[in-house]
Amino acid sequence: MPTSTELITSTLTETFDLDPAEVTPERTFEDLGLDSLALVEMGLMLQERTGISLEDIPLTTTIGGLAALMDAQDADKALTAAPNSGT
Repeated sequence: MPTSTELITSTLTETFDLDPAEVTPERTFEDLGLDSLALVEMGLMLQERTGISLEDIPLTTTIGGLAALMDAQDADKALTAAPNSGT
């Protein structure tokens, strides 16, 4: 299973024809030349791939920051889906 960073990178390179070498965790979406409409499109594609809803991603977000956000939401989703072991 690919990591969140790998999913973001593959989505960006496949959709926006970016060079994979330019898509690094410390780069912001603004650095990569994306605009707000492109971020909405990317968010929808990532949602289709992961089931994680991503809204209002700032252009100044780094790829690593978005990956961390996705990992945290994925962990929350897993905790929500887990049976209640306290009762």
